Amino acid sequence: MASSNSWSDSGAQVPATPAHFDLRPLSTGEVLDRTFQLYRSRFTLFAGLAMLPAGVNVVTQSLRLWYSAHQSVQIHTGINLYKTQAISLALALVSSILSLVLYGITQAATTWAVSAVYLGEPATIKIAYKTAGRHWFRYTLIVLRQVWAGFWLPVILVSIGIGYQAARRGSASANLTAGLLYIVAFFSLVYAIWAYIRVSLAVPAAVVESLKVRASIKRSKLLLVDRKFRIFLLFVFLFALYLVIGAIQAPLAYFAIRARGSEAFFTHAISLAIGFVTGTLVGPLGAIAICLFYIDERVRREGFDIEWMMTKIAPTPIAPALPPAPAFAPEPAQGLRPPEEESSSPN
Repeated sequence: MASSNSWSDSGAQVPATPAHFDLRPLSTGEVLDRTFQLYRSRFTLFAGLAMLPAGVNVVTQSLRLWYSAHQSVQIHTGINLYKTQAISLALALVSSILSLVLYGITQAATTWAVSAVYLGEPATIKIAYKTAGRHWFRYTLIVLRQVWAGFWLPVILVSIGIGYQAARRGSASANLTAGLLYIVAFFSLVYAIWAYIRVSLAVPAAVVESLKVRASIKRSKLLLVDRKFRIFLLFVFLFALYLVIGAIQAPLAYFAIRARGSEAFFTHAISLAIGFVTGTLVGPLGAIAICLFYIDERVRREGFDIEWMMTKIAPTPIAPALPPAPAFAPEPAQGLRPPEEESSSPN
């Protein structure tokens, strides 16, 4: 990789492997096919990267379920009720923040691993997380910017609707106005998806090109000027996968609601186990595909394949050090004397 790439300087000596994938413009189907090829060829690497956020999610969900079950057997009134609600809200907030931070770090680590494997560079789970951990706050901010860029309008509309209903509780006009706001918010999801797609390549740009938050957002918009529909098809594909998984988990959710005692415990445990397996196995697919789309856009627009080939064939030479200046003046050549000597010599 070029020396400016943040992921090329891992600091660890791992033997490189030859690149098994050629750099050339790919169609959407070829990108998805290559995504599965990469995933199968380095399954342990990518699944291992996805295990951390999936495991932390299981732990936080388990703590929230345990606290809810523990508090449900007691009757809370007055200040105890507010205290219980505040603790539940705090647990949900901590869980969301952890998920957001780990999502950004894992996406960056997966991007680093995809880029390394795709181009024949060495890659391990340890090096990937070490490289991503150097700028974890940057990647977290990028993820926040992505979410905000996509869903600020629906969030604001829904918040106004809820606030208007709360301020004028029981008013028919308030309910009608809030309902209209909710409908507009629903249709604004079309804009939200389009806006999120525009910035979806920001994390790969930040990892590969060492860009800051704002620069990586602009870089993603520049690369996705006219090929956003490919990213949309990827999201549709991932949504279909999670729908299938949700259909499998739906009966468990139904039994978990109706079950009591040990039956509820085992049902929740099975549901959390399925969620962990899902996050580990399906989670890396999106990050791999996004990184491949980023590489493909650079190949199409900037000749990244030629640039990479040239760095492999003819790396930039290191300029040799200049020789030190002589400590004394060299003697004049024979037959030539300095003017001073000629002037001082006898006639």
